[in-house]
Amino acid sequence: MPIYHIFTKTIYDIFMIKNKMKFLRILPVLIILSGCNSQSHEKIDLSKYFSKINGTAVFYNPAADKYKIYNYKLSTKRSSPCSTFKIMSAYIALSEKIITPQNSMIAWNRKNYEFSSWNKNMNLREAFNASCVWYFRSVIDKILPQTIAAYLQKYHYGNRDISDWDGDLNTNTEVKELKGFWIESSLKISPIEQVDFLKKLFQENNSVTEYLKDIMQVADTPVKVYGKTGLGIRDNLVENAWFVGFYEKNNQVVYFAVRLDDKRNKIDDYRHKASQYARQTALKIINNENIF
Repeated sequence: MPIYHIFTKTIYDIFMIKNKMKFLRILPVLIILSGCNSQSHEKIDLSKYFSKINGTAVFYNPAADKYKIYNYKLSTKRSSPCSTFKIMSAYIALSEKIITPQNSMIAWNRKNYEFSSWNKNMNLREAFNASCVWYFRSVIDKILPQTIAAYLQKYHYGNRDISDWDGDLNTNTEVKELKGFWIESSLKISPIEQVDFLKKLFQENNSVTEYLKDIMQVADTPVKVYGKTGLGIRDNLVENAWFVGFYEKNNQVVYFAVRLDDKRNKIDDYRHKASQYARQTALKIINNENIF
């Protein structure tokens, strides 16, 4: 083969490899967008609620079959669900009869954890409201990994990756019962995917989702709001902060996800309160804006 043919083929191969790698890097985003694009979406300006912080807000109205999104690029970015995964894990545990609304007490191991509210025997409602990691680690360990995987597949939950079952990728703590695949580990989900999951789950409207709705209620007036916060720490910095759920307003149900992505933000005590800032931001938008 002439030398110029070899040279040309080499350049072509390099070009194809590089473009294939680029394609593989953006493939997850394309998958997320393909799901969103089956419905209409509108970009909205909520910048006044994010003036001092980088974040995104996604709203979906099933009656209108429409998304409204602030910071579209961030809304497609996958990250750890952290404690928002308690919605899914509680649903699986209740559906599989691992626990029931009447019988969900788990004994405290007598260790003293950072949060005093975790240092006692707890039932599901208490653990959900206190966002108690050891409780949900105990619940998850009573469910077969293949069962978890099947539920994640059914509800199209992010990348559905539970390969780091024990959460060893999370170097933020060495305490085994405070680690898991959903805490800064293998499982990732975007804000748009959070909204799609919640829509699919709660539109089933069964006894399990009714109980979940009850324990998720965080506000009753002026708007009924149901949700769960999540906070991810890596290298002692806030990797992400969540507040996801749904609300009832103007005789409509609207699903939402707010995520903050601002590791070095200088807001007061952001390291510990970032998820509360996410919740406050969401509630301000919900109460003050007529999104739909």
